[in-house]
Amino acid sequence: MVFTTHCWRNSLLSLALLLACLPVWAGGIKIQSAQSYGQDGHYFIDAKFEITLDEVHESALLAGVPLVFTSEFNLTRPRWYWAYRQLSDWFDSTSRQEIKLSYHSLTRSYRVSVGSLFQSFSTLSEALRVVGIVRDWKVFERGGLTRKGPFSDMRLGGELMMRLDTSKLPKPFQLSILGQDEWVVESPKRELLLEETSPE
Repeated sequence: MVFTTHCWRNSLLSLALLLACLPVWAGGIKIQSAQSYGQDGHYFIDAKFEITLDEVHESALLAGVPLVFTSEFNLTRPRWYWAYRQLSDWFDSTSRQEIKLSYHSLTRSYRVSVGSLFQSFSTLSEALRVVGIVRDWKVFERGGLTRKGPFSDMRLGGELMMRLDTSKLPKPFQLSILGQDEWVVESPKRELLLEETSPE
């Protein structure tokens, strides 16, 4: 078992050194569309991201390194509200959703996983298109704030983004890519108001 773990770590380090020598083009994430809706006191987000990976990430995938993409929505409006909630009951103002992308050499297919559910695709472009689609993502619960009373006019909003989560990479691989800018892949932040109405 110790020998197997040692070999695995050496393989990851060797892979990282090899990837560092590859010529690369820029990868990135763009937000193509984003909207929110409310239902039964909950707020949801639908969004579409365009994800581009460079040669370094593609080579890592083909070598068996899974990539985890994290969507984040950080509640920022009104600021007094989330600051109060954090102090009063350890309220977390950020919602996150993870999607894992991996490559399976035996079937020569790409797998997109959310929790225990997954889909397989024959090409990377198809897999990335699905990774970039966010549907019915619950980001916030209104709780005690009702449409009546002093909070009736309060508009809730925040910032939406998606990033490649390098903290989810295998530990030896994380250490070997420290300081490599090509592994920083994230979208700009987009401000988004949380709407009360459901989409038609």
